Amino acid sequence: MAPSQEKKTPLNESCQQAGARFTEFAGWQMPLQFAGILQEVHAVRNHAGLFDVSHMGELLVTGPEAALFLDRMLTNNLATLENGQVIYTFLCNHDGGTIDDLLVYRIGPQEFLLVVNAINTEPVLSFLQSQTAGYQVELRDYSPLFALLALQGPVAATIIARLFPEVLPLKPFRFKKLAWQNEELIFSRTGYTGEDGFEIYIPPTLAATLWSDLLRAGEDDGLVPAGLGARDLLRLEAGLPLYGNELSPSISPVQAGLERFIAWEKPDFCGRLPLLREKNDPSTPRRIGLRADRSAIPRPGMTVYWDQQPIGRITSGSYSPTIGQALGMALVHPVPPPGTPLALAVRDTFRPAKCVELPFYKKKR
Repeated sequence: MAPSQEKKTPLNESCQQAGARFTEFAGWQMPLQFAGILQEVHAVRNHAGLFDVSHMGELLVTGPEAALFLDRMLTNNLATLENGQVIYTFLCNHDGGTIDDLLVYRIGPQEFLLVVNAINTEPVLSFLQSQTAGYQVELRDYSPLFALLALQGPVAATIIARLFPEVLPLKPFRFKKLAWQNEELIFSRTGYTGEDGFEIYIPPTLAATLWSDLLRAGEDDGLVPAGLGARDLLRLEAGLPLYGNELSPSISPVQAGLERFIAWEKPDFCGRLPLLREKNDPSTPRRIGLRADRSAIPRPGMTVYWDQQPIGRITSGSYSPTIGQALGMALVHPVPPPGTPLALAVRDTFRPAKCVELPFYKKKR
């Protein structure tokens, strides 16, 4: 996509002023890095980072049968979702492939906010609208009404408490609405880095002000602006999937090893029977983690070998500054147990690797 066609977030100018280098992502001009990817990863793991993730999509689902409709569409159990709670789930097509992985915010008994990947905003909306026949439900794209900031890291709570102390009691996967400068903000204790943190949904006109206020509030605690490059490395270290890599229309949640977000006890939801067949089929490929030394950095598409036989391909990989090793995730069959020696095909040579459990990194308690 040509630069002139790329959409810009409400924080584009703020990121420019902070020294961002930009990249195209899902049709948006997004900050790739500021001071440097490795420095930003280090800051988030040890202090805090502030991300512009305003490219994400937000869909509002309302109506007397909104809860029933979403429970029939999504894999996780929305019947257990309370007002003020967030749940991670999947929207699958009828053959079990992943249309998107998303968060559902239950605002009220008849009102839900879906937060979807930027590239999938239109596909999710279109698919859900195609399934509404017979349900009293309404879907609207609320994406233009929000900018989204993510404050992530072990001192994120300390920083947020200086500006919004009412948010501090929030538990993980809970959210709260607050009035600020005569507008309504949504704070959730969620993120995509493997660290504690908050995501803040804010009207676009106030985004730059909040960005500046947060950076100022966290200056003495080591808070830095961080870009998509660091975000991708952080989620890899935390073993979190990326849509388009570990999940796609051809890669199901079962293959991605995310069955814990599938409520098998529900009598029906989109893709249930194909997913159940995959679950019970020993030949279904599965996602694994692997480590290698710096000479064999796993790259998407690389072939993984076990006992000199190809078993699958890398879906994500990079060098981890936190762990000090090359890390990768792969979709393979057969599935080797953790500790199994593997090999990667790197420029026509075999480099050693090892199968390990996910996640690679867990936050300090």
